[in-house]
Amino acid sequence: MSKAAQPELEPGRAYRTRELRQWSANPSRLARRLVKEGKLREAAHGIYYAPIPTRFGPAPPPSEELLRAFLDGEPFLLTGPLYWNALNLGSTSMFAVTLAYNTKRSGEFKFEGRRILLRRVAFPENPTPEWFIIDLLKHHGMAGVALSELRQGLEASLRLGRWDRERLREMAETYGTKATLALVEQVLKETEPGL
Repeated sequence: MSKAAQPELEPGRAYRTRELRQWSANPSRLARRLVKEGKLREAAHGIYYAPIPTRFGPAPPPSEELLRAFLDGEPFLLTGPLYWNALNLGSTSMFAVTLAYNTKRSGEFKFEGRRILLRRVAFPENPTPEWFIIDLLKHHGMAGVALSELRQGLEASLRLGRWDRERLREMAETYGTKATLALVEQVLKETEPGL
């Protein structure tokens, strides 16, 4: 009888069942055994992770790592209140769900008890604060803040020179709706330096 596979699992890394094939011809059985041994934990159907040892007990990996495995390496971007509130435009909301944009899936999924709302939309590879402004303007209802309040915050921060005006216009043209672009154009016009 051959000895059972003892794979070298990286703590904090998420694995799809098929990734375990490098250690076993039957990756599902290997995953079940490793879960039973405490070396892996199941985050969702077909997604496992090697827990991170801490002095308070085993911890799950960050949401980004779980999404990397779930989306099979496809690009994604986390957004939502954590990023919107940091803009200091008047949004102070919090969600019980993480918002993630990607190029592959849409829907709400649960990983290790964490709810993640996936949306298939266009997003920049390296988002700037100006992109997050456009994202917040488009989702002001989700953030629970009135558009008029965001507009006031945007006008005030533009007058202080906090944002790159040209990049804000570019992000609105590329990623915003017609209404978002119109609002940004109007705010840029009203806050033109020298007026």
